[in-house]
Amino acid sequence: MELIDITRISEIQTESINHLVEESVSQGFRFLERLIREYRSGLNCFNKPGELLLTASVQGAVVGIGGLNQDPYFNHPRIGRLRHLYVESAWRRRGVGHLLVTHLIHAANHHYQLLMLRTDTVTAAEFYQQLGFKADPNWEHTTHHLPLGEIEYALLNLQNLG
Repeated sequence: MELIDITRISEIQTESINHLVEESVSQGFRFLERLIREYRSGLNCFNKPGELLLTASVQGAVVGIGGLNQDPYFNHPRIGRLRHLYVESAWRRRGVGHLLVTHLIHAANHHYQLLMLRTDTVTAAEFYQQLGFKADPNWEHTTHHLPLGEIEYALLNLQNLG
């Protein structure tokens, strides 16, 4: 079994993730292109309190990426969002995604009470549900959420926060 190295990055080196971007686009996903565009423009640099961007590498090659932001759709400082999680096809079902999300959840526990995400695929939905996320189709920008620690009653009634 290969050693998977999870690293927090403070700057996106596009040459190290270009292969992920190209593969994701070929599969119909545009969110890694958006990640780079928003990072370069300064719109989302994963540098606010409670935010981070991680890469997963094997023998120095990046095989996955994922981030954690303050949720931009809910006006509440205790709600975080998993963003831009992608694992290279050859490395799926080998623990890379699980390790990335586990690290992101651990980091989120220090800042947030609720973690949100949006996915468009059944496979990804099942993956997140196996990690404890609950499906909830009632929110416009969210398909799944994960309660972290003690939840304030107001956070459970997110319809009033969005």
